[in-house]
Amino acid sequence: MPDFSYPHTNRPCDYLAPCKHYCTVFNAHLYTFFLSFLLFHSAYSQSPAFGTTAEMGSYQSSSNQIPFWLRANQWGQVPMQASFGTVRLGMYLHADSTCAEHEETKKKSTFGWSAGAQVVTTFGSQNTYLLPEAYLKVRWKHLQITAGRQKEAIGIMDTTLTSGSYSWSGNALPVPKINVGFADYVPIHFLRDFLSVKGNYAHGWFKENYIKGVFLHQKTLHARFGKPSSRVHVQVGINHHVTWGGQAEYLDNSPLAVDGKLTRNFKDYLWGVVLANIPRESRTSRFTQFDGTNRVGNHVGHYDLAIDWTTKRTKFLVYRQHPFEDGSGLQIQNLPDGLYGFSVRPLQSSGKVVAWKGLVLEYLHTRNQSGNDFDLTGTRFKGLDNYFNHAQYAQGWSYRDKGLGTPFLPTRLEVSDSIRTTGEFFPSNSVILYHIGLEALLLNKVHVLAKASYSLHFGTINIPFERRISQFSSLLALDMPLSALGHIKLNGQLAWDKGGLYPSSLGSYLGIRAELAKMKNR
Repeated sequence: MPDFSYPHTNRPCDYLAPCKHYCTVFNAHLYTFFLSFLLFHSAYSQSPAFGTTAEMGSYQSSSNQIPFWLRANQWGQVPMQASFGTVRLGMYLHADSTCAEHEETKKKSTFGWSAGAQVVTTFGSQNTYLLPEAYLKVRWKHLQITAGRQKEAIGIMDTTLTSGSYSWSGNALPVPKINVGFADYVPIHFLRDFLSVKGNYAHGWFKENYIKGVFLHQKTLHARFGKPSSRVHVQVGINHHVTWGGQAEYLDNSPLAVDGKLTRNFKDYLWGVVLANIPRESRTSRFTQFDGTNRVGNHVGHYDLAIDWTTKRTKFLVYRQHPFEDGSGLQIQNLPDGLYGFSVRPLQSSGKVVAWKGLVLEYLHTRNQSGNDFDLTGTRFKGLDNYFNHAQYAQGWSYRDKGLGTPFLPTRLEVSDSIRTTGEFFPSNSVILYHIGLEALLLNKVHVLAKASYSLHFGTINIPFERRISQFSSLLALDMPLSALGHIKLNGQLAWDKGGLYPSSLGSYLGIRAELAKMKNR
């Protein structure tokens, strides 16, 4: 079953011209595409631990901007400007018992590895290329080490139908990093498997045009209560991400940095980034009073709380993601801010014509932000959280011009011209969202996914809009196998934007995709 939540669409560039301009280079990409098809057919009899994917398609829009749900949560691969064509090729290798074909030997294996890469190109007024995935993964028992760039969303949610995880949604290009941790829950045997834990620790590298030498720190920790075979589980967790270090011209002669540089000192990293402590000194030769009275780096994260239960026919999931960016959020002083979700999925689908596969309802609220005042009492900060924006990092919680968190806190590059004048990179982080997602199977072979989102935007807590702005965005996606061509599928998507945040537009995607083998874990 295809994962419509993050289809392999591409977003290498935000400055592509209408469709008519890319026809001149169409033949060259067509040659590349069908050459990959030959690879598929010649290798199809090989081991299922080897997989390749190839896709070719075209995006169209009635305005000069691609509608929201064709580009949101797409790993930063879909250009915002319409219209354009795309070709994407991927190759994945697995020597790991967690592959679907080796599931029966999963408990016996102590070592495994996998690797993957995907190349994406768009063609329009200019040709662009992107490498959204290139990674090597090694597993020993439950411990896993990954190096490179890999698609992922962090947090507890329905990954297929969600509006997007709050702090790390898959909306931006994956950040290259080295990651060590437990990808799946590990039961604690001396507690009779009633408690299971998982987590990770990562160091990454941002490559940005507006600032150089910036690092990513990331760690997560989750606990699950209830035996793996239990019908009911309770999950709690924390996800912590930090942008730190860097040097930029706009920081020269600024009270925000020392000689245009933000500290990369290892001691400051351990104390201020990893442990998220306020420095003992208000200023040093490495950092200014801004870091001395706040914390080193741009801290973003969320708590996870979820309950899942399973009946004979249905699985239910209720989840909440609570945001934090400083002490006030960690102390839960910003209620009711957060993402609230409910997911229901049948264990077995029935129905000859229409069989439903899943339903998700979500509500996002980010209006409190711990209040309108910023107070410091000892080491407890309160108020003016100004989600995703940051004074030292001009583009805040983003990577390659796209927000790393929920796409419903848009950057100024996405919104209408009248909203871009606020000066904030995230000009609308005070939001209320109502979201619904539905997945179904038609005629036992056509997968259907639909999303509808209605949001109210109030600006930022510092610069509110004069009046609230409403926005409606929807998506209908179909994925259908072409029986005559075997492992080749036709994918069609239709999206619509109507409101004051984005240009009103109707857009579409039509593509053809071939898969050599379907891998369980990538």
